[in-house]
Amino acid sequence: MQATLIRTAFAAALLCSGAALAGTIDTHAFTLDSAGDGPAADIALIGDDANRATFSLEGLMRDMHSSVDSAGVPSASADSPVQAGYGIGVKSGYRITGLTISGTFSGSLAPADGGAAGNDIGLSFLAWPPGQVPLWSNYAHAVDLDGERALSVTLGAQALRGEFLLGVLGSATASADSALFHDDATGTDSWLGSAAQVRVGNLVLTVDVAPVPEPQAWLLLLGGMGALGAWRRRVSVARNAGQQ
Repeated sequence: MQATLIRTAFAAALLCSGAALAGTIDTHAFTLDSAGDGPAADIALIGDDANRATFSLEGLMRDMHSSVDSAGVPSASADSPVQAGYGIGVKSGYRITGLTISGTFSGSLAPADGGAAGNDIGLSFLAWPPGQVPLWSNYAHAVDLDGERALSVTLGAQALRGEFLLGVLGSATASADSALFHDDATGTDSWLGSAAQVRVGNLVLTVDVAPVPEPQAWLLLLGGMGALGAWRRRVSVARNAGQQ
């Protein structure tokens, strides 16, 4: 239920920000505009070929991280929720057949003896054509990560045309609990700190595209298929006649 409410609030925020578009990136099949979500929406084109365009999600990589150290205090925590919105306009004669974000979650945990350390990181995105229900990707998630883990979120096969909003939602949380140490020699207590961090890296948006056949192309294709069918029938009749 909480995840649904978060998604609803996020989608509403993206709609409100959609009017402030800047920084258009022009590919052969579509245009992409930053939807005014601040530094987290920074994006750079990596490649653009006949079948796909790829982008580096610079702002999300820079902002989606948390790091804490509880030395000298009982506990410490940090949370870095991020969102980025983009307006996509598919050019005439093309359709978007797939959207995928891939990358790496990385984290480290260093609990003190008797203390604790933890982290939590997650990422998903939506595509929202005007007047339609938002299309949500799967959710990539990692908890208490000490190392690296590959991530991939996708919408699966699609046929998106016209204009739609692309929104990315992520959060990175780190927490640390200290251990209380008593020094018998001095009779003093102190907090032995724990540490934790988590972040996302190598974050790439891949947009798969394909041309939409022109009506004339469909007619030629159908005509070709009809001619092929007629030829096959003729061959079959000739063979049957030869066997009699």
